Amino acid sequence: MSRSHKLTKQAREYITGIMTERGGLSTEDAVELIRPHLLLDPQELIRAETLRVVQRIMRGIRGKTGKRACFNYKDGADSQYVNIETTESIQALNGVEKQLDGQFIGLIASKKRITKRRSVLINKKRSFPVTEDKQD
Repeated sequence: MSRSHKLTKQAREYITGIMTERGGLSTEDAVELIRPHLLLDPQELIRAETLRVVQRIMRGIRGKTGKRACFNYKDGADSQYVNIETTESIQALNGVEKQLDGQFIGLIASKKRITKRRSVLINKKRSFPVTEDKQD
């Protein structure tokens, strides 16, 4: 079962609507909100959990300096793990760099949106200052 079929379209719209309306949810609230709507396939759950274990192991591989050394990148339809400190493949290094560049661009865009939203909230606060009642 593909990722897009784990929730019905209506359930996804309902959940994203609640998130949009509230502006935030705790992880536990999100889990409780989604759980009744999940369409689960036991074989897919086993595969997904196995993949998470593999990802944790690979992310945990450290180089000589103690920094992360193993990264993932897409190679066509396949996905590859690369130890950037020991690989002999320039193609693999280029693939990891391209993947990191995409993530970096996405993070910069998200940071800009945060800055913009913070500015809106600060300006809103300045426009409507909270005043204390003064006693004469």
